[in-house]
Amino acid sequence: MIPANNLLGLFFHGMCWLLTAAALAGCLQGANYHRPTVEIPPDWDQLSGRDPKAGVPITTQQLPNAIWWQAFQNEELTALIERALEHNHDVRQAALRVLEGRAIVMSAGAGLYPQVNVQGAYTRIEISKNTVAGLGLAKARVAPAGAPQTFANPGQGFDLWNTYADLRWELDLWGRIRRGMEAASADSEAIAYDARAVALSLVGDVGDAYFRVRELDEQLSIADRNLRVRQDSFDFVKTRAAVGLASDLDVKRAEGLVAESAAQVPEYQRLRTIELHRLEVLVGSQPGTLDLPAKPLRMVVAQPEIPVGLPSHLLERRPDILQAEHQLVAANARIGEARAYFFPAISITGQGGLQSTELANWLTGGSRTYSIGPSITLPIFYGGTNVARLNVAESRYEQLLEHYQQTILLAFREVADLLVSIRQRTEQLQRQREQVHAAEATVELADVRYRTGLVTVLDVLDAQRTVLAGETQLVQTERARLTDMILLFKALGGGAE
Repeated sequence: MIPANNLLGLFFHGMCWLLTAAALAGCLQGANYHRPTVEIPPDWDQLSGRDPKAGVPITTQQLPNAIWWQAFQNEELTALIERALEHNHDVRQAALRVLEGRAIVMSAGAGLYPQVNVQGAYTRIEISKNTVAGLGLAKARVAPAGAPQTFANPGQGFDLWNTYADLRWELDLWGRIRRGMEAASADSEAIAYDARAVALSLVGDVGDAYFRVRELDEQLSIADRNLRVRQDSFDFVKTRAAVGLASDLDVKRAEGLVAESAAQVPEYQRLRTIELHRLEVLVGSQPGTLDLPAKPLRMVVAQPEIPVGLPSHLLERRPDILQAEHQLVAANARIGEARAYFFPAISITGQGGLQSTELANWLTGGSRTYSIGPSITLPIFYGGTNVARLNVAESRYEQLLEHYQQTILLAFREVADLLVSIRQRTEQLQRQREQVHAAEATVELADVRYRTGLVTVLDVLDAQRTVLAGETQLVQTERARLTDMILLFKALGGGAE
């Protein structure tokens, strides 16, 4: 057994080291992180140039909820988004990266605790006959009868049984390990916000693909209807030509427009199939496996009120801004970590166990052996390594500071652009509806006047072409407006969690 005075000595030595570590625990190198000052406008009208609520269903009194896509009141879209969030492989990969980041944090903090290893070994040693002494002794001696063999003569051999525990504990006096753990933790949070950004982008992509499919359904409906109208006009022109009231030129013109309308149908079908394949991959399905019956866009149009909050809310909501800030936090911590390398590294090392040349005596008190004590490493000359490490850390921080500020500017710009876009598209839709109504009235008047011989067939065909172009543009603008609303929700950071 270890004598009592030795135990007390070890205890008091250990207490001295612990008290020293506690006294110096506040000696963290580097400054603690403080959020940089960022110029933030008080409201969105300053960014969008006008009152953003003019013609746009938004409110600044609230923020989007977690399942913000339900604002579009479309169960089909909601089901697709929820399916995508569960089965999309990019989202799953991002979630696994979060787990990896958390494991790295645990690894970074391991240095704060003592490192202990337990080992056991058996060794058979044979001493050379041509040596002057065994085990470094000046001359050989024979052990008394009954006493354990403590050395070996030349030409003899013996067994060596070992079991011991190694202890190493670096005292983090200057905060190198704690700053490293702080950096790893911030990196882990940045990865988590990146995963949230992936999910948010996925929701936006699903919404965009869904509305594009419905836009193409509407375009197919318009093309089919226009084909029937032109076919009726062609039949009517042929009938008039048969009795001499229309020329062959009128017939060929009408026939050409029928072929033009017929050619649009397979093109829209091709585009719909491709867009549906995109939607299928987004929800984690094989292409060609998603059953999505045709439904014109006009049947899924929604006018949700979008709670945009205030510009300052973006700093706490947008995943890309939060990711950039946590990367900045990590870079700031690594400056302190780099500074700590300039200071001495103090460790407590120890080894204790049992050692014997005979198995019978291996586990007895007389086989005990131990050593313990502090060690210090003074950084004298490393060829500029520590200086370079610090310069790298400081430069990295400055780079990420610029990236953080640029990310905020781009976020403000994105939201402001979408507010302007939605406002202008709302006004554009109103004008396009008026245009289509006027064109439809023109077709009716032209058809009546053509049947009475007051105008040529060109007037009728031109009026029909105007209606087709107006309806096509109206559908494209409506889909673009819905997409802008999806993108606005995304630009605002989605819903709170």
